[in-house]
Amino acid sequence: MPGIGTLVDLLLFYTLERVLFNRMVISMGKNSQQVKSAMTLWLMLEEIGYHDLIRIIHSYDDDTIDAFFEEALQCLQFIQPNVSSPSDESYDTPVFLGLFDEPMNYRFFYYNREFMYKRYVHIMDTVCDKIFGENAAIEVDESGLKPAARPLGEGSTTSQVIGESNSNPSLELNQYIESTKVSNLNPGANEFRPGQTPEDTRTMFITFSKGHPLSGEEIFHFFTSNWGEVVQDVVIEHTSHPGQEPQFGRIVFTTSLVIPMVLNGQSKAKFLVNRKHLWARIYVPRYRGRRKLASKKV
Repeated sequence: MPGIGTLVDLLLFYTLERVLFNRMVISMGKNSQQVKSAMTLWLMLEEIGYHDLIRIIHSYDDDTIDAFFEEALQCLQFIQPNVSSPSDESYDTPVFLGLFDEPMNYRFFYYNREFMYKRYVHIMDTVCDKIFGENAAIEVDESGLKPAARPLGEGSTTSQVIGESNSNPSLELNQYIESTKVSNLNPGANEFRPGQTPEDTRTMFITFSKGHPLSGEEIFHFFTSNWGEVVQDVVIEHTSHPGQEPQFGRIVFTTSLVIPMVLNGQSKAKFLVNRKHLWARIYVPRYRGRRKLASKKV
């Protein structure tokens, strides 16, 4: 548990997240553990470039937020360890319509499941378990700038993150989270290691328009033609369903210095490659930057 000053910084900076949590739990009557899991997923998406997602979701009416919430719980199924690929019926089902100007579906979560799972567990452990309580968000006593007396509640652990649903789709994830908490005693365990790996700092997530995939060779040639010999690897989604074309991938550069040039001051980049659209975005761990900003407010 962080010190009081650090926790206050965390609470102050995540004020909007706490407001949305209370709205969904208190006003909309949603299960607090499931809301915590959905909020963790949305914060993880913000880390990979879907900026202001919480603010945008909060701006909608309750019915729309409820739809986003249910979709978030479904998306969580596809980042579980050892999960099967989405079924034929749901393989290309679009999610979070209206939030993004690029394709997103269950395949996106399944393809990036290993990375997303580790970031999900880390955000839950370092942020959401600290700012959300059993029945309401943790509050700040403005007069003394300290956390209000509303504890998380005994027995509230990361293994309760997903919550319970009628189909209990996340039992495997819950069990796995509990096992990784034990593995955290191993200094080599990756699940709770903060910050970025060296490869993370050089990686961009890429998305194609549905029905207009790009090959690894096309992507490699596009980036080397524009920025020189900067590409270490291009990884493209391998689809497991007949007739389905890849829609997602990752590009790893030889140096992180090329990424600001690719983004050109934007949070994401959109290119036309051989008359086909390509979106590229970078993962930026949010909590580290938030603590620095929050400390200036106190």
